Amino acid sequence: MNLIKHCIVDTTTNLVVNIIDYETNITNQVPLGLEFNLLAIASDIGGIGDSYINGVIVPSPIIEITPVQGAV
Repeated sequence: MNLIKHCIVDTTTNLVVNIIDYETNITNQVPLGLEFNLLAIASDIGGIGDSYINGVIVPSPIIEITPVQGAV
């Protein structure tokens, strides 16, 4: 069995809300059992919180957090 990673995209927000492995490539389809506003997009790099823009999964920017000196 060959599993393919898919990003589940909420089309109302264009955000990746879940990651699922499917046996087949069902790119740009609503998988059985999911709501009409969700798409499964095959992607090896996508992650939860990424954006879906113009047919491409776009990774979220990495935010570097710097601790404040003296903070508790």
